[in-house]
Amino acid sequence: MGKALAIFILVILIPLSFAAFKRNTVWKDALQLWKDVINKGQEKARGHNNLGMSYYKQGQSNEAFKAYMTALRLKSNFSHAHYNLGLFYHEQGELYKAIEEYRIALQLKPNYVRAHNNLGNVYYKQNRFADAMKEYLAALKIEPDNPMTYNNLGVAYDEQGRADEAIQQYLKALKFQPDNAEAYNNLGIVYYNQGRLDEAIEKFQMAMRIKPNYVDAHYNLAFAYQKKGFTQRAKKEFEEVLKLKPDDSEARQALEVLRKEP
Repeated sequence: MGKALAIFILVILIPLSFAAFKRNTVWKDALQLWKDVINKGQEKARGHNNLGMSYYKQGQSNEAFKAYMTALRLKSNFSHAHYNLGLFYHEQGELYKAIEEYRIALQLKPNYVRAHNNLGNVYYKQNRFADAMKEYLAALKIEPDNPMTYNNLGVAYDEQGRADEAIQQYLKALKFQPDNAEAYNNLGIVYYNQGRLDEAIEKFQMAMRIKPNYVDAHYNLAFAYQKKGFTQRAKKEFEEVLKLKPDDSEARQALEVLRKEP
């Protein structure tokens, strides 16, 4: 059953000096917009950083990387470009490079909440849970009402077997963001592992009401139904997982086992 960490997305910095009436057509295409900014010599480092963001959103990772590197050649102390490069490495699985870039971003901008959070996420992936928690707690000192950080801290507590503390963090996430599907799913996982199946089912259902195509919540709900003996409901949820994610071999195997039951 997968726990959901929240990754904080790239930062776009938009110069304030645009002559908007001249650029209405350019705004329709983000790539063209930032190329236009760069060509006109305005905020070139920011332009390349944001051009990289546009490439990244379109799945052009190599072009995004080149744009971030260009931004940093123009302005080596550009914290946002270091952060965006860190996120690029993070999602490419180059975790040590991601750590380096997030740390540089934090050296340049110590109160950078997103960098603290994503650095914590990298540490979590490396099973460095104490280091991850340190970053999440640093983020919460700066921004004590951030639901994503509470969710991430809850995941770290849960991974260490500290279920009650994890529950408290997920509840705080939901206090500040009542429609946080990931927090409901993660809270359901804790309840499931504690044998509190009715409460787990309720939380997985809440997650799906907020996010109907939430594969992990459907998957978790299927196992909760199976453990309760609700075979038909479990089958239905596994079938839903496979509609959303046809290559999910674990869900397919689980469904095959249930279909063989009398």
